[in-house]
Amino acid sequence: SAALARVGPSKVATIAALGEPVLRLYFEIGVATLPPEAQTELDRVAEQVRAGSAIVIISGFHDASGDAARNAELAKQRALAVHHALGANGVAPDRLELSKPALTMGGADAKEARRVEIHLR
Repeated sequence: SAALARVGPSKVATIAALGEPVLRLYFEIGVATLPPEAQTELDRVAEQVRAGSAIVIISGFHDASGDAARNAELAKQRALAVHHALGANGVAPDRLELSKPALTMGGADAKEARRVEIHLR
């Protein structure tokens, strides 16, 4: 996608510098469908972004189990689902950025690896 093509390694490096995300969404294993509770949270983020000048950075994550290429694609599809939901909620396309899918070990809870984070810059 064109949005992903614009995001290079420099953007990925900046994500760590952005600090804590404003929102983390957790997904079921193997699916990119937004979780049921996501819409309320995304509405809140969209309202905040529309009212200001922030850029939304959307980062998909995946774990190390299974096929790496499939996991990276799944992380991308999850990030795109969030991107589309925010766009449908009135956030201008030029204020939405996707970062490259990132591998994470997830710590003690495996669901940590199946997430999308939203940062505002």
